[in-house]
Parts: sequence; structure tokens; C-alpha cells
Amino acid sequence: MRVRRQQILLVLAAAVLLLGAAAWLWQRKAVALQRRYDPIIVPIAARLGVDPLLVRAIIWRESRFDPRARGLKEERGLMQVTPGVAAEWAQIHRLSPIDPDLLYEPAVNIAIGSWYFARMLHHWNGADRPEAFALAEYNAGRSNVLRWVDPAKPLDAGAMEPRITYKATRRYVDTILSRYAEYRSGYFRPPWLSFWDRLFRPSDAPVLAPPAAS
Repeated sequence: MRVRRQQILLVLAAAVLLLGAAAWLWQRKAVALQRRYDPIIVPIAARLGVDPLLVRAIIWRESRFDPRARGLKEERGLMQVTPGVAAEWAQIHRLSPIDPDLLYEPAVNIAIGSWYFARMLHHWNGADRPEAFALAEYNAGRSNVLRWVDPAKPLDAGAMEPRITYKATRRYVDTILSRYAEYRSGYFRPPWLSFWDRLFRPSDAPVLAPPAAS
């Protein structure tokens, strides 16, 4: 009986070690994925005066780092840039019109998406937390953010956020700011918690179009 008990304990210990190793490898893979585009993000963000970790957090929320992601309203790529925004970017920079399919290229998408977000961030530069206003605008447009601004405290994010009437936008802002805070602290949330998220926080996931039938 004692030998059998020792054998069971050895099997359990081996199983725990294998699970631990698998979890460690999964975590390393997830961290590598989330850092994959940093060499592109960092110089672009620095040039635009945006924290690269905030850009990374936007990419996490918009596409989960899938460069082929496509939204329900023609948004494309990592930062879910629309062809209309790409056309505006090209016009301002005196470039030829952008082929919408180029928005699936990470460098192109991050350049345009970061420029678009930086413009919003600089617009709200006088606010106490410009990133909260800019994120709400990136998701819902400036006209809506202007409706949500508290006339008594127009530059107070804490006064603006409760006035956001779109639950999806409020959740969008909250989740990106939370992920941004994690990135700033050096923390990467373990990927196996995604199962928990699917059950209890499905609204945190990006809204993407299903893959086209082959």
C-alpha cells in the first residue's frame, strides 16, 4: 500500500511539473506575441509623442495582435484603421492614395493608427487625463465625446466617463487603461485567464468580422 501511495504521489508530482512547464511556455509565447510589434511601435510613438505602451494596449484591444483582423465597419489590421482615415493620412502627408489592403501591413497600420490617435490625444492635451478622452474619441468619435463632456468640468476625465452613454465605449476605455497600467508595471496577464474572460468579461473582446469563406 505504501509503495502504491508513493507511485501515486510521483505521478501527481510529474503531472504538476508538466502543467507548470506548459503554463510557463504558454506565458512566454503570449508575452512574445504582445511584444512582437514593439520595434515598429516604439519609433513611431516617439515621433508622435505617444507612450508606446499605450499604443500596444490599443492594439491588444482592437485586434488581439492579429494583423489580418477586420472589423464590422471596414476597419482593418492591428489598430483597426478604416480606409477613410488612411485616405486622410495620405492626403495630409501628400502621398498617393493608400490601397486598403495595405492596412493589413503592420508598419503601415501602426503608422496611420498611431497618427490618428496622437491627433486626438493632442487635442485633449489640456485635460487631466488626455488618454481617457482620446480613447473615447477613437472608439466613438469626437461628436459623441463632446456630448459626454461635463460642461461644469470640461477637462475632467472623472466627470466625463460616467456620462458616456455607450456601454461598449465605457468598457473600451476602461479595459485599455487597465491593460496600459499593466504594461507600465511590466505585468502581462496570463493567457489561460482568457477562459475566465470569455465567461465573465466577453465585452472586453474586440468586435471583428468572421473570417471570409475560402
